[in-house]
Amino acid sequence: MKDGVIVALEGVWKVYRMGRRRRIEVQALRGVDLEVARGEFLAVMGPSGSGKSTLLHLMGCLDRPTEGRVLFEGEDIARLRPAALARIRNRKVGFVFQSFNLSPNLSALENVELPMVFAGVPRRERLRRARELLSRVGLSERERHLPSELSGGEQQRVAIARALANSPELLLADEPTGNLDSETGKGILSLISEANREGVAVVVVTHDPEVAACAGRHLRIRDGRIVEVTDV
Repeated sequence: MKDGVIVALEGVWKVYRMGRRRRIEVQALRGVDLEVARGEFLAVMGPSGSGKSTLLHLMGCLDRPTEGRVLFEGEDIARLRPAALARIRNRKVGFVFQSFNLSPNLSALENVELPMVFAGVPRRERLRRARELLSRVGLSERERHLPSELSGGEQQRVAIARALANSPELLLADEPTGNLDSETGKGILSLISEANREGVAVVVVTHDPEVAACAGRHLRIRDGRIVEVTDV
């Protein structure tokens, strides 16, 4: 694994066994090799069911490969204990999902605070950080609102603020503009691009050419295999 690489996949296969007796095999990834450098912006594209989301889950230590290795900062995630994986997910990686995944009973401010609670950040510091992030995404006046009281674009902005709460080194976004109108989507893309300019490595799954245009490298995946990697 080269210096400057934050996450690498080496000969990775991911096979899901399905059905009542788990006899049906679904090969989500097939022999994938990939390195993501610190501070880069990578767009992952391909048809539905091609393995894009599985790729993100493995990069973010949400899952383990069936075969091959996933190395996060040089460490094989299959060899790490659950507590170590949880620390990586909480402190090193930020996640932005198309469905937002906000806690419905927590306010915008509390949702942004949540990763810092798990990281043991003192209350005064996490409140300061959460309010700073909500201000950056233009939601200072909405900090006490529940997700149900926010628009889709506002919820996604809260999700981005939450993803950045612990100053991650890697931001993983799965169709972050997919459920939003074009104008709101541009605002979300601007926030993600700003994080990248500040040194956060970004990997975004997208069908949107405007999102892909912001990336410095494009990866196309089909049937679980990388079929094309292009430097822009």
